[in-house]
Amino acid sequence: MKLRYIFGCALGLTLVATSCSDFLTEKPKGKLTPDNYFSSQDELNMGVYALYSKVCDIQTNTNPMMMAWQGDDITTNPGSNKQHLAEVDAFHPNDGNNGAAWAWRTSFVAIKAANDIVNNAGKTPTTDAEKDIAIGQAKFWRAVNYFYLVRRFGPIPMNLKGDIDYNRPLTSVEEVYKQIVADLKDCVATLPTKYTEAPRLINEANIYITKQAAQATLTAVYMAMAGWPLQQTERYADAAEQAKAVIDGVQAGTYEYILESDYKNVYAISHNYTNETVVGINFSGSFAWDEDSEMTKSNLFESLGGWGDGWGEIKFWKEFPDGPRKAATYNPKILKNNGRNNETELLDWWEVEEAHPMFSIFTVGPDGGDYDYTKPAGYISSNSHRHRLIRYSEVLLWYAEAQARAEGAPNLMAYDCINKVRNRAGLTNLSAGLSAADFAEACVQEHGWEVAGYWPALVTRRDDLMRLNRLEQLFNSRKENTPITVATNVTLKESVLVPDNVVWQGEKSIYLPYPALDAQLNKNLKR
Repeated sequence: MKLRYIFGCALGLTLVATSCSDFLTEKPKGKLTPDNYFSSQDELNMGVYALYSKVCDIQTNTNPMMMAWQGDDITTNPGSNKQHLAEVDAFHPNDGNNGAAWAWRTSFVAIKAANDIVNNAGKTPTTDAEKDIAIGQAKFWRAVNYFYLVRRFGPIPMNLKGDIDYNRPLTSVEEVYKQIVADLKDCVATLPTKYTEAPRLINEANIYITKQAAQATLTAVYMAMAGWPLQQTERYADAAEQAKAVIDGVQAGTYEYILESDYKNVYAISHNYTNETVVGINFSGSFAWDEDSEMTKSNLFESLGGWGDGWGEIKFWKEFPDGPRKAATYNPKILKNNGRNNETELLDWWEVEEAHPMFSIFTVGPDGGDYDYTKPAGYISSNSHRHRLIRYSEVLLWYAEAQARAEGAPNLMAYDCINKVRNRAGLTNLSAGLSAADFAEACVQEHGWEVAGYWPALVTRRDDLMRLNRLEQLFNSRKENTPITVATNVTLKESVLVPDNVVWQGEKSIYLPYPALDAQLNKNLKR
């Protein structure tokens, strides 16, 4: 697959964010460009591989995903080298924030790669089906990256052409969403439901985007549109329709999705290609790119030899119901000193230096296999963890919530969907006869527990709070920082504090600031 690097380097002249030098506008001579490329099926394939390389970049490390720290499930070390994370966690990032710059740059680079395919792949001398697959991958990832950008930054300079224009005006949130929906609808209409060979299919998991993956993603987009800031509540009916189509396809045996019977396998390396994953980003070297997921040390505390990027918030941990889901999301106990010097003592998290719950989602064993919290964690820095952007459990919960909100009461299918998720987590069925509001709230809670601490999710806990317009409430709670009793005679507060001089500023507090360098180039990037 070395040829993909040739293609990637050739397009590298244009696959960059808006903060680039003027040489990008020069006419390349004797080099591959979108204008003279796509002359064969092999070149079309390489174009898609180059796109997926850029898709990997949007999540290969925590930097582009810092927005998830604004949720009430994740916090971080207030010191160390985590200042950029802590700023987002405390709702006061500045325009030099590393996370804002990475989120902006990596998504626009992926969009540029997608635009090159959308606008040029149609001329490839191959079958219509192959062109549909390539263009469908491009439209999907263009939509997903605009979905990320619009929820992180609000109005953005949308670009569907691929040209560089430092005077491009901001596109409204509503118009960005219209384009996202249009791209995803095209994917639903043109993409197949099954692939047959690598790298499109690996271990019976569809790696390329399918019709059903686009339907599930469209569900998430409609849910977002139904809430803040657009408040298009009629979109809940659209979300329910798309989710039901996916669920019906599963029940008919047409779609491949499952619920893992044991929650510990949801994120396990041994189940890397689980078909609970509806939309994933593949970091396996057996695919067509070699990028790794740099998450393996992100949960392990620094005092134990890890990076400790994402700590668990105390209140969220306390309210998280016990059972196999909680035991697989957090370390039930922490091995003292990570087993150094043959230590075997297991500690409660409040007995460790960080004094916060420790997630175990990304942690691996010494050999890179599944993690056992009673044994030392591996110090491996990266691996092939397939990022689970959407899981089937989320589709079930989205249907349940959207149906109840759209129709004013939950139906039997909605109850069945949420109860499947609850039962797998070791919880009992919801009580019958709940109001639409109470039922929807139960769905929101379940989704929060399903994705707790998993910042690669397409819809994180932060995104739910944004949709429900609850981020100001969280901000006020963070400011108060009320002590929480976690055990007998053990009362703790959060470590990341909202500074006294930071006040709630509406959208300015919710969205990331436009990166400083890009704002210098494009004077329209201001609030």
